[in-house]
Amino acid sequence: MAFYLGYTNYRCLSDKEKIEKILERSTLRTEFYDRLIKFVAVCLAYKIRMILENPWSEQTFLKQNFLKYPDVVDMNRMERGDYFQKPTAYWFWNCEHTNGFTYQNDKQKKTILNTKGSSQAGICSEDRSMISSDYARNWICDFVLGKTQNIGQLCFDF
Repeated sequence: MAFYLGYTNYRCLSDKEKIEKILERSTLRTEFYDRLIKFVAVCLAYKIRMILENPWSEQTFLKQNFLKYPDVVDMNRMERGDYFQKPTAYWFWNCEHTNGFTYQNDKQKKTILNTKGSSQAGICSEDRSMISSDYARNWICDFVLGKTQNIGQLCFDF
C-alpha cells in the first residue's frame, strides 16, 4: 500500500512529499530484495538449509518477482498457539517440510487495529511482528521436526 499516492499514511503530505516517500520505499525495497536474492543464491550454492517466512497474500512482491508459490501457507496461526490469525507463507530451500498439525487455540485473539502502533509510519509494530513461543514450538514440531506433541507438554523433549 505504501507505493500508492492514495496511501492513508500519506494523507497529510503534498503530492511531492508522497512521491519522495514512494521513491524512498522503492529504493529500500530494491536494496532488501537484492540482499534476499544474494542470500538465497549462497544457500543454494552451498546447500545451506533455509526457511523463509513472510506475510501471505495472493499478491505479494516476492511471489510475483522471485519466489515460486510457498511450500507452506499457514492461514490461521491461532490454531497453532499464536495471538494473530494472519496468514503466513514459508519457503524451504535444501530441506523438505513435514506435515504435522498441533492444535492449540488457547490465546486471546489480537487484531492489527488493537495492537500498539509503530513509531515509524509504514513499519509494523514489534507486537504485530512477533510470534508467540507456543506457535514457534508447534510450527517447528509440525513442519521441521515432524514431531507429534502431547500438547500438555509445553517443551521440547527428545
